[in-house]
Amino acid sequence: MKPATKVMLTSAAVIAVAFGGLWGIGEYQLNTFNPKPIIPGNVTLVAMNTELGFDVRVSNSVAQLVQVDKAGAGFGSDDRQNSSEDARRIPMRELLASLQGDEEALVRLVAVLNKIDLDDLQPGVTEWPAADIQKALDGDPVLEKKLTEDLNVQLDGTPLEEVRYEKITSGIRVIVPIPVRVNIAGESKILTAQLPLVFQPSFAKEVANIIEKRFNPSDEYIVGNYRDVARKVFEGKSAKENVREKLEKLIAEDMKKQMSERPEQVLQGADVLVNESLLKNATTSVRKDEKGNEIFTIHLNMTEEGRKRLWKYSRNRKGSNLLVVVNGVAIAAPKITTELAGKQLDLTDLRDKRLVDDAVKEINALKTSQ
Repeated sequence: MKPATKVMLTSAAVIAVAFGGLWGIGEYQLNTFNPKPIIPGNVTLVAMNTELGFDVRVSNSVAQLVQVDKAGAGFGSDDRQNSSEDARRIPMRELLASLQGDEEALVRLVAVLNKIDLDDLQPGVTEWPAADIQKALDGDPVLEKKLTEDLNVQLDGTPLEEVRYEKITSGIRVIVPIPVRVNIAGESKILTAQLPLVFQPSFAKEVANIIEKRFNPSDEYIVGNYRDVARKVFEGKSAKENVREKLEKLIAEDMKKQMSERPEQVLQGADVLVNESLLKNATTSVRKDEKGNEIFTIHLNMTEEGRKRLWKYSRNRKGSNLLVVVNGVAIAAPKITTELAGKQLDLTDLRDKRLVDDAVKEINALKTSQ
């Protein structure tokens, strides 16, 4: 064998041994690295298990987590920038705040996932805690009298003789406590979302639909239509509504469990990997596409612990998406295509300069203040 050949083979052997040694060190580092769970921060890298009817999408240059009707559109699904499929956006600010133990944020998250629009709630509506509703249904004379007056019907659906215009048109707001199991920094806790649910008897709805068609209806008009609708009930032409039964179902444990299922799924599927305490800083770079449009990249520089957290998570999760959230706004949804072993995570193909500048400014401001 020629001397030169011997040198080449020897060098290759040394490189192979060195590479094997480095690989072994890396394996040892990850196998012995068991980081404690953390809560979200102002800046959060979170991985979402989207296999239970959730999906990560990008719309108008903003990453979103959405609720979809079908399951299985998860880590292995195709990228969809836009979709005609009906999907409800999950508020990231409230999701991450819920993972911090914020029960007020949890209320909105529970409402969104149950397709309840809290913005549609009328102001000034009489509120009833579910516990007081139960007492009234159980026969508490004071609460039962007040409840029937607020609903303007008896619990068996019989209209009252008195006409209370505001009660007829608004109904009541029942505050139902929805217990939701949440994993907060590795500890399983039960948080309670005090969810407001509107209840309006069908008799009151029918009267309201008539009188609200007229601008500034007179008292005579209100009373006349009230009596006309009530007469149909008394004469058996309109069926009485079992108000008691509907209220019982509204505050029943089965209803609470049903409303907690989707929030628990999405919260349990959220894995907080990095917050601002595990970042060093952020920088940006820019390039131009073939049309001359600017395309930005945010470079997130990790601490050693942050690097290991991402590395360990990414090892066996190729195809899954991360969400990078700054002050409640998901600025990017990078897909894991390889092990993220470096100290820098690049968020590429960002086109909103204002969003990029604001995110980098916020990240570096947080690090300066620490």
